[in-house]
Amino acid sequence: MPKTLTVEKEMAIERHEFRRTLRRALPEARISEDGDTITVREGTGTLEITLSLRPERRIGLLALPILAVRFHYSGYDDPARHLARLDVSFQRGGG
Repeated sequence: MPKTLTVEKEMAIERHEFRRTLRRALPEARISEDGDTITVREGTGTLEITLSLRPERRIGLLALPILAVRFHYSGYDDPARHLARLDVSFQRGGG
C-alpha cells in the first residue's frame, strides 16, 4: 500500500551540487524543476523536494553552505527505504 512521508533536513551542499547529485542518484526518474521545487516521478510515486538557502556555517576559516531540504513522498510503497538510498548517494568521502 503506497505511503506518504515528509522529512526536513539541513545539508551542507550548494543548490547546483544538490541537483547534480540527485540526477546521478536517480538516473531513471523523471525530474522537473520549478525554481526551488524539484519534482521526481518514479512509477506511481512522486517525490517533491523543496530547497531553501540558510546562512552559511563557519568553523574558523571554513565556511559551509547550508541548504534546508524538505522531502515529501507520496505514492511510494516504502518511502523510508528510498530516502535511505538517497542519503547514501549524498554522502561524501574524506580522509
